[in-house]
Amino acid sequence: MKSSGPLAALFLATVLATAACTADTPGTTPTSSGAPGAAASASAAAPSAATAAGGQDSCLTGKWKADVDAMAKAAARLGGGEGAGSGSITMEFADQMTIAYDNAIITIKSTVSGSNVEAKMTISGTATSTTYTAKDGKIGGVMPGGKITTKSVMTMNGVETPMPAGAFDGNIDLSKNTLSYTCSGNRAELNNGYVSWPLTKVS
Repeated sequence: MKSSGPLAALFLATVLATAACTADTPGTTPTSSGAPGAAASASAAAPSAATAAGGQDSCLTGKWKADVDAMAKAAARLGGGEGAGSGSITMEFADQMTIAYDNAIITIKSTVSGSNVEAKMTISGTATSTTYTAKDGKIGGVMPGGKITTKSVMTMNGVETPMPAGAFDGNIDLSKNTLSYTCSGNRAELNNGYVSWPLTKVS
């Protein structure tokens, strides 16, 4: 990479987002289709077998905890860096789909043009979709944003520099219908074509 820009863009676009709200449309998810890298792997696209009444996959029903550290490491590998995650990301699938960030911290370290760069995103808050669908290996619908607090900082050679204005507000963009999932027993995985979200059922 030749500048801090690509790392920042990669960080904001792929670390957690399935693409998120933009500054032009605060509090909503985009309705355009066809994001780069949207094609998930074949394993991530395979649905689980059971579908509950109303079209929701019964395997997903319940509360799940994401492996934040694994997510950070997967995102970092996209840029050839190192990643670490802490804090908590919890998802619940019921009549509504809820995602809750409890001081979730994603850190990616890399070398850019000989400079040591660290990008850190801290996320807190909760977002809920009342119109989601989860079936046939795909999760779709709308998850309004504006409920999540996100702080992004980039440090280059020990000096903090502003991150580009980021679109990611912590919600999951369901509108593109590119978020795929697998589910079996107490394990599930979401995949946005960039980074997978390993999930373990907690209740």
